[in-house]
Amino acid sequence: MAGDQDRWRELGVDVELPSAARVYDAYLGGAHNFASDRAFVAQAKEKLPHIADVARWNRTFLRRAVQTMAEEGIDQFLDIGAGLPTVGNTHEIAHQVNPDARVLYADNEPVAVVQTKELLDAVPGTGVVQGDFLEPDSILAAPATRELLDFSRPIGVLAVALLHFIPREQHPEAALERYKEALPAGSRLAISHATVDGVAEPVRSQTLDFIDSYKDTQNPGFTARDELEFRRFFTGWELLEPGVEFTSEWRSDLTEVDEFAAENPQNAVCFAAVARKP
Repeated sequence: MAGDQDRWRELGVDVELPSAARVYDAYLGGAHNFASDRAFVAQAKEKLPHIADVARWNRTFLRRAVQTMAEEGIDQFLDIGAGLPTVGNTHEIAHQVNPDARVLYADNEPVAVVQTKELLDAVPGTGVVQGDFLEPDSILAAPATRELLDFSRPIGVLAVALLHFIPREQHPEAALERYKEALPAGSRLAISHATVDGVAEPVRSQTLDFIDSYKDTQNPGFTARDELEFRRFFTGWELLEPGVEFTSEWRSDLTEVDEFAAENPQNAVCFAAVARKP
């Protein structure tokens, strides 16, 4: 991507200011990022040395959540704020359980949308829309959404590492309610979110310093929330076992857990949970 910056500039992409989606891709070792994103990642690692592990545990939670939903019979998914395509995408996990599962990705990052379209070009039962989480109709009413997803049957919605980029004054819980209301009974909702609740020093201070550094990116509203705030996102829905856990711990029996995560689950600095609409 570094040699193709003119193409992205023509699409209106700011390649000089780091983007959360591209930075996350860089944390995971992806190639869909620019020099500005990689420079930010280098600084982030100085502030929170195990940030790559934090990103990896978030990705692990996504895999476990999709696997859980698919094994429980969910065969259509809406991945909001999906970011850039990388190893272990939602459709890849869902298709391992059910090859006929349908997956729609949504993101407001132009690079993520273009790259995802290219990735999915030959993958049946998948699609992507460009839309803003805070404008639910831009996603829920999009032609691709209505064509791919059947809102008369349960849908698995993913908001992984998304809501912490929306500050309290923008009321992400209000927008989330719009999505929850649009879903039929039996639908699932998976969320992971940054926190320092229960996190010991020095990781707590490192995390807060790391979060503060996002003020100089395209996503300046990065906000850590405590467990009570996190639980409010699921109001009216039934949490699946084991309830609220750190990302490295949620249903850790489904995949191998590294020693660092097992000994220090709070160092994942992200809560995770999946809930069912009654």
